Amino acid sequence: MKIQNPRNQSRGFSLIELIGVLAIIGILAGIIVPKVIQATARSKVTSTAASYNSLKTAAADYFGKNGTFPDRSGTGATNGAVANGRFDADLIAGGFADKLFTCGIGSQLNDSSNLRNRTHVRSLDTVSNGAVTITANAGGDNFDLDGNASTADFTAGSKIVALMIPDTAVPDAIELNRMLDNETADGTAANLTGRCIFSAPANNGTTTVYLYVAHH
Repeated sequence: MKIQNPRNQSRGFSLIELIGVLAIIGILAGIIVPKVIQATARSKVTSTAASYNSLKTAAADYFGKNGTFPDRSGTGATNGAVANGRFDADLIAGGFADKLFTCGIGSQLNDSSNLRNRTHVRSLDTVSNGAVTITANAGGDNFDLDGNASTADFTAGSKIVALMIPDTAVPDAIELNRMLDNETADGTAANLTGRCIFSAPANNGTTTVYLYVAHH
């Protein structure tokens, strides 16, 4: 009769070993998951910056052909509103863009609500003092491209093209600001200098981002 060597028999994990394995998995998850989330969020901001650069090229091409920008106040009630709506609709009509502007951050609603609640591109005339006002109601924060609030960056009558991205998570606004303006905002107040500006954070942790695109 052959006696089996006990050492050849398979042995299961003890309770202590299982607890140790689970502890290691928990530690690794605690390290890896936040990094994955951070990388995903950063990719959305990076894609937004790329879309913004493509928008700048399309706007420059539009100006090269037409010599001006149309008046688009961003107050239309539909996505395709042109008369009082969005300049990116003009880019489509002129063959300079394939679709209305979208990006990885902020509100991307595709419905019939007012444009002030959705991401869109607008073009407005400056006010008499040479500063442009760009917000949901076509007024508010001014672009200060050179960081010198004592000098006007635009002359009276200049027309400004700007991108509005409402409901943007504050960390996304801070990262986009860092990418485009090489600034580091703390997210506790409005950022009012450079190409990327944003309003003071709302109670829900979001802000409205405004990006300078072009002017003439």
